[in-house]
Amino acid sequence: MKMRITHISDTHNKHNQLNGKLPGGDLLIHSGDISSIGREKEVKRFIKWFNGIDNYTNKVFIAGNHDLTFDSEILFRNKSEYFDRVQYDGIASVGKPQWLDILLNLELNPNVFYLENSFVKLDGIKIWGSPISPSFGHGWAFNKDRGYDINQVWNKIPMDTDIVITHGPIYGYCDKSANTYENVGCVDLYNTLKKINLPLHFSGHVHEGYGYKETIWGGYAFNGCTCNLSYEPINEPITFDYNFIGRELNFEM
Repeated sequence: MKMRITHISDTHNKHNQLNGKLPGGDLLIHSGDISSIGREKEVKRFIKWFNGIDNYTNKVFIAGNHDLTFDSEILFRNKSEYFDRVQYDGIASVGKPQWLDILLNLELNPNVFYLENSFVKLDGIKIWGSPISPSFGHGWAFNKDRGYDINQVWNKIPMDTDIVITHGPIYGYCDKSANTYENVGCVDLYNTLKKINLPLHFSGHVHEGYGYKETIWGGYAFNGCTCNLSYEPINEPITFDYNFIGRELNFEM
């Protein structure tokens, strides 16, 4: 089974800058942070754009730590001073706002899939996606502490998964911080993906980690961040052909 895949991530409302740069193919993947803080107008603009891309057979996206409204457990927390509470109809409670539930359940095109600790099977390829990333700072969406808490999520990944999409990268692969020059990816996720011998992993989150590397188990880890550290959309979408039978990657298209 061969697929032509394009990977993008961390567009932060700059998705229109990618117009004309998406060559088309079998699968378009977005690894989260579609917005700045998940306001209704931001999310609706992204969905309209993502729905409107017509040169891919299927399109899959997840949320990221900036997409606050997607996190059903977030309760305004420390970013409430920036947040439009009208989105929640004035009710400070857990759960996605009604407008987002409608958007995700009724307004996505039939070939557009949102994953949240869940999977979809497309053309025989099982794709599992999660917006979770290791905790840092305060008030961000979908943060879980390393170790036991985050492993409760990673343990949900089926052993027969072909593609995993997460917002944060795995440890040691496209995850080096420019500020500390340390690898900040998730070692718990690394251990899980190594155990299941995963062919393809797609992430973002660490803007300076844009690129891809072959894993020690013969798969590939991608960081498709569109924006750099200054939130400038300078990085190109990553497009390649992948043969799942021979586990062969080819950029010469």
